[in-house]
Formats: sequence, structure tokens, C-alpha cells
Amino acid sequence: MKSGRWFLALSLLAVGLTPPGQGVVERIQGFYEGTRALKGQFSQRVELAMGQVEEARGAFYLKRPGMMRWEYEQPERRLLVTNGNTLWAYTPTDRQVIVQDLKTAVSSIPFDFLVGAGRLTDQFVLRQVNLQGDSYRLVLIPRRADPHLSQMEMEVDEATLYIRSLTIQDPYENRTVMRFSHVEVTKDLPADLFSFVPPPGVKVLRAEELFPR
Repeated sequence: MKSGRWFLALSLLAVGLTPPGQGVVERIQGFYEGTRALKGQFSQRVELAMGQVEEARGAFYLKRPGMMRWEYEQPERRLLVTNGNTLWAYTPTDRQVIVQDLKTAVSSIPFDFLVGAGRLTDQFVLRQVNLQGDSYRLVLIPRRADPHLSQMEMEVDEATLYIRSLTIQDPYENRTVMRFSHVEVTKDLPADLFSFVPPPGVKVLRAEELFPR
């Protein structure tokens, strides 16, 4: 199911670690720990191992602790939102919303550290870091085996520490590339951005019934 792929893609962000590499990771972690809220634009490209490519774009809103909102605008409207406890995945054209406890959504969510719900060094081993132009490029491996995530590459602006892109690869060689632009740090965002009330006539589905473990 196509909607299932994007649901898992988002509901999814040391060996030989050198002191300079550790310093870069600590700077990134420290910046996001001190940031209350972020918003911006994103583009997403899903490259499936079988050769299919799916592209999308939209806006995102992140707020500590643990709140995220991803508004897909193209090629069709979709919404992924969490208040830190519950995750809603809403597709207006399907007239349905999938609801799930965030703790059971996926075993690793690469965006956790952005909203204070996890630490980068607790979740990942830093395999490689280098400076290319004005960006740090990091290669990270999850500390625990994860069926949805085998490697994450991160491009981070050297000066601002804004994340420019994330490349997430799963064990089956499928890749999701997310690029971020017009990123803005803000003091706060409205709480109602991170909750969801189904419109009249929208069917509510529980994820554990659709995707039994």
C-alpha cells in the first residue's frame, strides 16, 4: 500500500570515533537541545530497490518535547502529526486516518533528537564524518538492529548547524532522501499544530489492526 510506505518512511533520524568527530556530533546535539521549535520546507524522494521512485514535498513543524507535523502538499495532500504520544497519518483523498501509539510506531525514528525525544549518540554509532565545502557529512549506523533503518547520512550546515538533508537506507536497499530549506528557528509554535481531530466522515483506523506484529 503506497500510503504505508510514506507512513513507515517518516514514522521511522562508536566504532573508531575520533575526538573531532565526537565534537561535531556534540555541537549538533547541543544546538537542537537548545532549540525550542523549528519550521521549514522539505522535499522527499523515495528510491525503491525495484527501481520505482516517489517524490513529494511540503512543510514541516517541530517542537520540543517530541512534537512533529509534516504537511505533504505534492503530489497529494497528506498529514503526519504527533503530539509526542500519539501519531496520526491522515490522507484526505482516502477519507481515513491511521492512529498509533508513538512508542510502538517504529523502533527508530531518525528525527527524535531534533525534538528532544532522543540523543543522536544514544541511537547511532558515528561511522564517518568529514567537512565538504560548507557542510558536515555524517554517516551513522543504528546501535540496535532495525528492520526500517540500516544507515543514515546527514548533511549539516557548518555555520548554522541546520540539517540540509537526511538520507535513510533500509536493509533492503530502499532509500529515502529528505532535503530541507527555508528553515527557521522560532521561540514557539501553537500547540494545536500537533494534535488532530478527524473531520466528519473520516474513518479512524488503528495501526496495530492494519499492521499486526
